[in-house]
Amino acid sequence: MALKQEELLRDIQKCFNNLNVEEDKKETVILREREDSIDIRCTGFPDFTEDFRQIVKAGWLEKTPPKGGKIYQRRWVQLDSEYLRYFQTIKEVYSKRMVSLGSVDKVVSVGDSRFELHSQSRTFLFRAESTRAYLSIYFFLTLQNVYYTSLLFVNISFEGYMEMLSPRTKVYTLINKDKLFLFRSHEEYFQGVGITDIDMRMANVRDGENKRSFTLTTPYRAFSFMVDSESEKQRWSEALKECVSRALSCDGLCESIWRVPSNRMCADCSSSMPEWASVNLCVLLCEKCAGAHRSLGQNVSKVRSLKLDERVWTDDLIRVFLLLGNGKANQFWGANIPPSESLCSSAHSEQRLEHITAKYKDGKYRKYHTLYGQQEALNKALCSAVQSGDLLETLSLLNCGVDINCNTGIPEFPTPLSLAKRSGQTVQAELLMQNLNSESFTPVDKDASIRSQSGYLFKTASSAKPITDHKTKTDFSQRWCSLGDGMFSYFKSEQSHHKCGGMKTSEIICLSVNSPGKHGYEHTFELYSEEGRVYLFGSDDGSIIKNWIQAIAMAVLPPALFDVCGTCDRLGRLRCTEGNHGIGWFCLSGFKLQVLLEDNVQIIDLRKLLTLSDAGSMVLVWRGGPLHLLADRRPHFVGWQTFIQQRSGAGDQPLSQQQLTDLGVPVIIDRCLDHVTRYGLMSSGIYRKNGVNSHVTKLLERFQNDARSVTLLESDYSVDDVASTLKRFLREVKDGVFNGQENNDNWLRAAGLENRAEKIKRYQILLSNLPDVNRETLKALIHHLVCVQHLSDENQMTIRNLGIVFGPTLFHTDGTDVTGSQVVEELIQNYCSIFNVSQPLSRTPSSTICAVYLEKKTEGAEVLVQVFRF
Repeated sequence: MALKQEELLRDIQKCFNNLNVEEDKKETVILREREDSIDIRCTGFPDFTEDFRQIVKAGWLEKTPPKGGKIYQRRWVQLDSEYLRYFQTIKEVYSKRMVSLGSVDKVVSVGDSRFELHSQSRTFLFRAESTRAYLSIYFFLTLQNVYYTSLLFVNISFEGYMEMLSPRTKVYTLINKDKLFLFRSHEEYFQGVGITDIDMRMANVRDGENKRSFTLTTPYRAFSFMVDSESEKQRWSEALKECVSRALSCDGLCESIWRVPSNRMCADCSSSMPEWASVNLCVLLCEKCAGAHRSLGQNVSKVRSLKLDERVWTDDLIRVFLLLGNGKANQFWGANIPPSESLCSSAHSEQRLEHITAKYKDGKYRKYHTLYGQQEALNKALCSAVQSGDLLETLSLLNCGVDINCNTGIPEFPTPLSLAKRSGQTVQAELLMQNLNSESFTPVDKDASIRSQSGYLFKTASSAKPITDHKTKTDFSQRWCSLGDGMFSYFKSEQSHHKCGGMKTSEIICLSVNSPGKHGYEHTFELYSEEGRVYLFGSDDGSIIKNWIQAIAMAVLPPALFDVCGTCDRLGRLRCTEGNHGIGWFCLSGFKLQVLLEDNVQIIDLRKLLTLSDAGSMVLVWRGGPLHLLADRRPHFVGWQTFIQQRSGAGDQPLSQQQLTDLGVPVIIDRCLDHVTRYGLMSSGIYRKNGVNSHVTKLLERFQNDARSVTLLESDYSVDDVASTLKRFLREVKDGVFNGQENNDNWLRAAGLENRAEKIKRYQILLSNLPDVNRETLKALIHHLVCVQHLSDENQMTIRNLGIVFGPTLFHTDGTDVTGSQVVEELIQNYCSIFNVSQPLSRTPSSTICAVYLEKKTEGAEVLVQVFRF
């Protein structure tokens, strides 16, 4: 029975996995509730990826206060495997109230998107902001409640009343396993209604301001308590400290540290469950990466085992790795690692050592502190940081040139270490002690050969407008060019002392590389000056131009961007709303736009933009948010507009150059498949019947012009129109889904293999050889066709019928040869094996899970909810 309940819960979770309550970005100040709850506001907030709780559902709900209040108050609500908690805001760590699911007798729908939570002592009334959100959390609560019967703790090690000093109130407190629980009274504990719980793995206990008080500090706030006597305070302090130690060791050191999600993967190669650590660099490592770290020497990386070096792992050192974790540590060490230079778990030892040396010893990928190079300011910042809980700030300072033994200016506490201990920041003190004998950071010295550049280039006359016409060799004049000491200059000859012209490198706002053969000289590039002038340089020697581009890029770009940009087509700065002081730095390479706005580089795949508007200023919206490029009358901006438009995907190009979804599938295909899935799975003869030709032509033109802007509504286009548009696109797209005629032939030949196992293996090899976009497109399409054929009793589209339709479409044939149809049929039949899908598809296409009654339970008022499992 329990197994069936678990399966039912999984089905409901799948059914509602898209019904998340949207987070409201605007936070409003709400008057605190009546005395029923307590505000425990955080002074610091966690990294959202480092959450120890397994949240089942979370979202905004409105609730009424106790004692008959009628004014709804907006709360962020979280439901996990044990409690329903609600918070003042989405960022808070400590709840205003928590209700044990074991105390919930029933969950009752009362209409108007409202439901009641009936516990043993009181009833909680919640209202969702939409019917969709209401259905989602109501079903989760209803199903979660069937599992829980016990609401009392069985491992209480200490309990009693204490007075909490801020806010000042008396609370019933108990220690259970690795948590401290707060209740308003002993009665409420028995009723299963509490205030909040405190995770003791990251807590620290220290004496308070008087003999009867003590303070429990966490990364997010400090809790001050007072008891009736010194002896009682001593007992509480010892019990809490024992809880901290137990929390850090009860599951074993590895298990405890791995409870932070990012600590479950090696910081360098992402291998799972790392058992080694660099205790001064604050990263967890697999055995192979640990070996490379040892090669750096103890003065750079102090490698210790989580299993063999037990004495090293003090409670404070464990807290360092819980509070930082690989996720936060890599925000510093690996902030600027380009995908092409990332380390994989299968890398050989030479690659591993090269990457790790560059990352930690040379600092190639690190996020440089904003005070880097300002010694006095760095030292002052360290003295401030060690008195706070900001370990990431301290790690950044320690590895960006700070003097760890700098003078604090306080005679009693002359060093940052003594200052941290005086402030009660024992975890900061641990981090400092691990780095006392580490090698000071020295920035990597760039190759001197590209610091300056000189040589002959061919140059045209400068222009105040973009250079759009073809320049022949007769339009160019030979000039001796020189780059160095912050100047780019050109002379009539190498012997000339009088400059023909030039500009400061700080005045170069853009460098653009032209495609080979655009002008008379095979290889050319353009420089754009702050004054609005365009300079064209060229040579027939590609290596000369490459060296010049590299030298100019190094002179123009900030180090954080130059270190990761590699070969690029266009680079420079633009006026950008989101940039530092309104300026952003950009580097375009292929479809990838690397952006430096503040102090870290973001990479945008222009094909995967959500929207792109170009009305004077440009607005690029991607999954990281909007990017506003402000209009500029100077000629460089027009070039940026052209490049970005061209690289954002075009409808008349091969699949890899189309506008793409975040999963790498062309938008046109994704939209069509989604529309047919929503409205056409039950349509008889779907894909076999043709749509209206004029409608199909018009819709395809819209997609090819700008697929992102097309919204398919059931009222505007029939499913047959959309299905025919998809088929026509797949038939006409350049190189097809299989990427060219040669690959088409390889797939068709594979269909002739008689041994089924050999044929499947051959299909898998051919699939792996496809470009990423083609492979993801084929996977999405075949998965959709599997869904269609599962409903063949209703839509009459069997595997054979789908093969007849899509064989000629995908292989661009006239249909006389049935081999293409055979390939499509076999891809559908063997979808799981060929595409490496772990779970086979259900043979039962749908089943009724439940009936939802809206407002009242009367005949005809129910809505049957069906879950399609594909």
